[in-house]
Amino acid sequence: MGVDIEALLTKKSKLIDAELAAVFPKKGIANLNDAIWYTLPGGKRIRPILAIMTCEALGGNSKQVLPFAAACEILHNWMLVHDDIEDSDKMRRDKPTVWVKYGVPHGINIGDYMSEKVYELILRSSKYGVNDKVICRLIEAMLNAAIKTSEGQAMDMNLRENNNPTEKDYMKTVIGKTAYYFTVPMIGGAIIAGAGKKILDKIIEFGRHAGPAFQITDDLLDLTEGKGRGEIGRDIKEGKRSILVVHCLSRCDSDEKASLLNILNKNPEDTSSEDVAFVKSLFEKYGSIDYAGDKAKRLIKEAKNAIKGLPAELRENLAFMADYLIERKK
Repeated sequence: MGVDIEALLTKKSKLIDAELAAVFPKKGIANLNDAIWYTLPGGKRIRPILAIMTCEALGGNSKQVLPFAAACEILHNWMLVHDDIEDSDKMRRDKPTVWVKYGVPHGINIGDYMSEKVYELILRSSKYGVNDKVICRLIEAMLNAAIKTSEGQAMDMNLRENNNPTEKDYMKTVIGKTAYYFTVPMIGGAIIAGAGKKILDKIIEFGRHAGPAFQITDDLLDLTEGKGRGEIGRDIKEGKRSILVVHCLSRCDSDEKASLLNILNKNPEDTSSEDVAFVKSLFEKYGSIDYAGDKAKRLIKEAKNAIKGLPAELRENLAFMADYLIERKK
C-alpha cells in the first residue's frame, strides 16, 4: 500500500517547521523575516515528503533527513518568489504574491535570502550525525538541481518568443525546469540512507518522467481554478508555450494559428477573458486538453517502469506519489 501523503504531512510537518524556524526567526528585520513566514505556510509540501519517505523506505534515519527535507521546501519556495516576479503573477496560493505585498526590490532580496538558507539547512544535518562527506554530496545534489532548474526557467522564458514550438522544445524545457528539483529530495533522502548508484540512477530516471508529468498537470490546472492564482488561464495571458499550446499550434489552420499567436504574444494586462475563452475553445476543438492528459499518463507509466527493481516499499510509495501528481486538483 502506498504512503498516505496527508497523514505523513500531519505527522512530519511540525518537525519540518522546527527545522525552518531554526534558520528563519519569526521576528527580526522588517520586510524579511515577516515575509518569509508569509510565504512558507501553505503549499503541498510534496518535496519534503519525498525526501522523508525515500529515506525511511531505504532504512535511513528519519531525523537525519529533516534538515535536507526542509531545504527542499525552501528551494521550491524561493524559486516561486522569483518566478512570480518574472511572470508578474499577482496571486499565489489564493493570496497576493510576495512581490505584490512587499514590493519587487524586497521580493528579489527575500528570494536571494531564502536561496542561501537552503545550504544553511543542509549544513544543519551535522547536528543529527550526518558526516561531512555525505553533507558535501547533499550540497552537490542541491547545487545541480538549482542550476538545472534556472537553466530550464531560461528556456521557458525563451520559448515564449517561439512561434513554432515543437513538443521536443517543450519537453527539453520542462525536464530542465521541473525534473531536477522534483528529483533532488529523493536523491538526498537516498544519499542519507546510504543508497548506491543503481538506486540513485533509477530515482533520477523516475524524476525525468514524473517531473514533466507534474508540469503538464499544472498546464491543465491553469484552465481551472485549481492553481490558486486568482484567475483562469493565467498561463495563456503570460504567453506560455504549454503542451496544450504546442499541440494546438500543430493542428489548427493558418487563421486560427495567427489568432492564437496574437493572443499569446500580447502583454498579459491586454489579454481579455474573451481571448482566454477563445484559446480554450481551440484547445477543446483540437483535442489538446485530452492530449495533454494522455501525455501526463504516459509519462507516469514510464516513471513507474523506471523504478522497477527498487526496494518494494520505496517502489510502491513512488508509484503512489506518481499517481497523485496527475490526479491532484490543485
